[in-house]
Amino acid sequence: MKGLCAFVIVSILVPPAGSQTGSKSVPEFPRFRLVKGAVDADDLPTSGAKLCLLDRVDVCYQMPSNAGSSSGSVRYDYGLDPRAERLPLKGGGSLVFFSAQFSGGGSGTLDSLAVLRYESSGRIINLLPFVGVTNQSERAMWSIPEASSFPVLVTADFDWTTGETHFARHFYTVSAYRFDRLQDRYIKVFSYRTLKKYASLDELDQVHVLDPERGEILRRLGVSSNP
Repeated sequence: MKGLCAFVIVSILVPPAGSQTGSKSVPEFPRFRLVKGAVDADDLPTSGAKLCLLDRVDVCYQMPSNAGSSSGSVRYDYGLDPRAERLPLKGGGSLVFFSAQFSGGGSGTLDSLAVLRYESSGRIINLLPFVGVTNQSERAMWSIPEASSFPVLVTADFDWTTGETHFARHFYTVSAYRFDRLQDRYIKVFSYRTLKKYASLDELDQVHVLDPERGEILRRLGVSSNP
């Protein structure tokens, strides 16, 4: 039937035990559920996916569209395949790494990423600037105490050059985002293009760039050895 479908609950997660310590500690992120965005008759997203609290159904974070973060005229709604990972913090409390996907019906997709913090006032806020990664990418939250007390977001996305096919081997652009306490949010600290090409999804089930590039990533973060 044509029209938009209702939101559907797709996941429920329960937080691990933990406590917050210190006056500036981060609260433990409450239990939550993931809600897929609305879709049209072709199963293409028309609204962003949500992460909503279980105990307060009116408190949600909805993945925003690309409006305001892209100069393109096409609206991208990130409503598909919502995923979330709890990120426990060493000093107590936790964040949540949240992602949701846009698809226009072709072979490529784009995921929007968010690092969410629960505020004692009852709000959920995203600490990341807009970060979008394709289906030819890899992303991870690394615990690097020497670089940050918060997990560091690292991404690698393909750099499609002239003469290459979509699923050929590619150079990749590696980026890192680190929490800045003065700005109270994550900022991009560097991006660089790899010196070698890596296999894409035509050869592998999953892109593997970050582990081979770990030494260079740590060096650029000012960490001399593998933590």
